[in-house]
Amino acid sequence: MKKLILLMSAALLLTAGALFANPYETKVNSKIEHSFSETFAGASEVKWYTDDNKTFTAKFNMRSSKVTAFFDDAGTLLATSRYLEPEQLPLALTSRINKRYAKDSIYCIVEYAANGNIVYFITLEGKDTWTVLKADGSGSTSVQSRLKKA
Repeated sequence: MKKLILLMSAALLLTAGALFANPYETKVNSKIEHSFSETFAGASEVKWYTDDNKTFTAKFNMRSSKVTAFFDDAGTLLATSRYLEPEQLPLALTSRINKRYAKDSIYCIVEYAANGNIVYFITLEGKDTWTVLKADGSGSTSVQSRLKKA
């Protein structure tokens, strides 16, 4: 009976591990490495991750920004994301946020770029709420979520 329970526990753990695979640190092929080096000259503290060996994620620092870049196995850059400071937002967007959300402060900004499009996810902290905005560089914004503080 103990062997059966042990065997079932091991099977359950292996199945759960396969279903909920976490990205693991890895090395990448020369195509990806070359594409990364050409695109992100000056990057430091580069770490590579994958969970399927088809898409690869580079996490690194570049000019005091934390950046994440996504590549396919052929070395094609798919998308990037990075954390920004409020003064790095486009002026049209800063102006609109300051006007519409004057009582809130910017808590976090993530810039996401893919297929030539740039989108910003801006988390605002108010007295009683957290608001996440999705915005583009022209100043157009939409509320993604709003949560009440506990």
